[in-house]
Amino acid sequence: MHYDETDRLNNRYIPDVSIEVVINMDAPPLSIELQNLVKAIKRYLSLTMPEKAHNATNGNARIIMFLARDRDREIFQMDIEEHFGITRSTASRVLSLMEKKGLIERISVPQDARLKRIVLTDDANAIVEDLRGNAHRMEELLLEGITEGELRQTKDTIRQMRANIDEALLEVLEDDTKQERERRSEQEDKEER
Repeated sequence: MHYDETDRLNNRYIPDVSIEVVINMDAPPLSIELQNLVKAIKRYLSLTMPEKAHNATNGNARIIMFLARDRDREIFQMDIEEHFGITRSTASRVLSLMEKKGLIERISVPQDARLKRIVLTDDANAIVEDLRGNAHRMEELLLEGITEGELRQTKDTIRQMRANIDEALLEVLEDDTKQERERRSEQEDKEER
């Protein structure tokens, strides 16, 4: 097949020798497509949220699912602070509200009465089952018509994209740190003069 300069300029030129990603300027970039997919998933999950789960706000639901996934170990307030990157006062306030809603209980541990294990109530466990069922239905819809091979390739590709962006972020953070050190050094030099 013959391609001319017009084909190349219209993004129809695909070289035989090397692999090139051809970006069609009329289509949104992949990053935007991925953001749109995530938004659509969140919207679906929000609109199909089981009635029982309405008692739990989004933040509560995340904590409930964290507690459900890790129910084989003792979880304390400090674990929630660390996992969600929140302050002690924020965690205390959120957990107190969840306790008032009947979603969690704080149970003293024998070795230290000051420590309180956080456990899900039966109501929260029912919410967990409803949320898992809803997420499973969403996953089935999302993967309809996609083969195991395509899914495996997609997951591999997403993992590689994540590794790429994580590496780029490290470089940016290292560069920012280097620039900050240079600024401080320059400032110290000025102060010494």
